[in-house]
Amino acid sequence: MIKEAFGIIDIERRGIIDRKEVSYIMRYLLQFPSEAQIRDHILDELEGDEPSDYIKFDKFEPYMLKVLTTNEFEPNPAEHLLAAFRVLDPEGKGCIRKDVMHELLTTKGIPLRPREYDSFISFA
Repeated sequence: MIKEAFGIIDIERRGIIDRKEVSYIMRYLLQFPSEAQIRDHILDELEGDEPSDYIKFDKFEPYMLKVLTTNEFEPNPAEHLLAAFRVLDPEGKGCIRKDVMHELLTTKGIPLRPREYDSFISFA
């Protein structure tokens, strides 16, 4: 599963990915760290003593095995998502405008890629 997720980005099968891609692979694996966690903790741990613009699969796999077994970055509980929804739906209409969702999901936090956004919208 981890190798498959890594391979989605590493299409040339070089065993490395750009460090900017780590959050996308983690989301694919249903782990949702914050930008700060990625920047301040995860990338440092993945790079170790070899700071680089790239992350090696050999370092990524054991790290993700640990994360997946501990569920360290599980999605927020449903109550948190409902509270966030209510903030975005202050009139209590039970819906959020599509343009608002697009803006938030593609420009804030760790932005969704177009394909991820399209999948989200078709599911929602």
